[in-house]
Amino acid sequence: MTAVLADARTEDERTYPWNIGLAYCGDAGKAGTWSGTPASLGNAMRGHGASVTALKAQAPPIVEALVAHTLTLLRLPRTPGETLKQRARLSRTISLYTGREMSVLRSRGLRGEVRRAMPLDAIVQIQTNYAVPPGLPVATFEDMTVAQAIELPYPDWRTLSDREKAAAIERQRRAYERADACCFTTQWAANSAIEDYGIPREKTHVIGVGRNHTPRPVARDWSTPRYLFVGSNWTLKNGDAVLEAFGRVRELIPEARLDLVGVHPDVNAAGVYGHGWLSLADDGQRRQLDTLFETATCFVLPSLCDASAISYVEAGAAGIPSIGTTVGGSAELIGDGGRVLDPHDREALLNAMLEFADGETARAAGERSRAIAEPFTWTTVGERLLAALEPHIQSTR
Repeated sequence: MTAVLADARTEDERTYPWNIGLAYCGDAGKAGTWSGTPASLGNAMRGHGASVTALKAQAPPIVEALVAHTLTLLRLPRTPGETLKQRARLSRTISLYTGREMSVLRSRGLRGEVRRAMPLDAIVQIQTNYAVPPGLPVATFEDMTVAQAIELPYPDWRTLSDREKAAAIERQRRAYERADACCFTTQWAANSAIEDYGIPREKTHVIGVGRNHTPRPVARDWSTPRYLFVGSNWTLKNGDAVLEAFGRVRELIPEARLDLVGVHPDVNAAGVYGHGWLSLADDGQRRQLDTLFETATCFVLPSLCDASAISYVEAGAAGIPSIGTTVGGSAELIGDGGRVLDPHDREALLNAMLEFADGETARAAGERSRAIAEPFTWTTVGERLLAALEPHIQSTR
């Protein structure tokens, strides 16, 4: 299944000369923030004629640091983890992004940012763990809801008490009700807003995701299977399962190769090559990643969960099929340009990798993947978001 994306306007209509505040609980202009999503979205809206001001939903740095440190220490005794370092890291993540205290501080900080940025025509709220002040049209933008995150294997959500979970869901519900347009990367996420939060369907908009990296769909050698794994979290991205399946593929196809990119362990196995973290901000590392996409014949990322992994559409842009996960909304980004499977089904993973070991099968799926990935650009996402805001901005004039 592919995403049911909101309609985009024709090229000559894509001008929105508005002043937009882009709110996020971090630096919305920094390329490395949330996989580059806020910065990319801001640049896309500027490309459509909007003036965009980044708004930090944050308390003063010293206040936020002090409160986060205090909350981390208070939660530490009841935070799971094998080591103190793991427990402290998880406790801090929970304190920063799921608690009421930080939500209140960030909401107050945003109010000051909005006052200083006026006049504004509207606010785009990325994520909803803080509140936007009243008075302006608002569009939210997220890849999943809190209700979905709680059900998925994210430890920072699963370790919350029932009371904390209910409070986080209620904060998000108020944000959706306050917003004029609730925008999501996939229909999977939009459906949760409708079914779990009671948000009217006509208020939700599926606007997709954009590519932070667009590899070239070059001619390649399809005769030898070459798998590519790119992941920032080895455990959640199911790296061990990929290694196991590749080992079995290698027994049948000795010339097969697996390239690992991201945060991965040191691997000493035949046919496996680790490249570590490759930053898109570094020209040399970006070229190295380009080469890996240009020589791969299959992208494999059967994550334990993925709301809408941008890497699937980047693989599609390169013209290669993806093996992805059924858990989350990423199936909408892959469609028939690959396979999605239960990430716990090791046999299904092996069979999918063997399927795309056939060069002609991989090539044909890669062509479909490239067509599916075509509309997934930040330019298009930015236009869809502005179009969702347009009637609400016009009504205030």
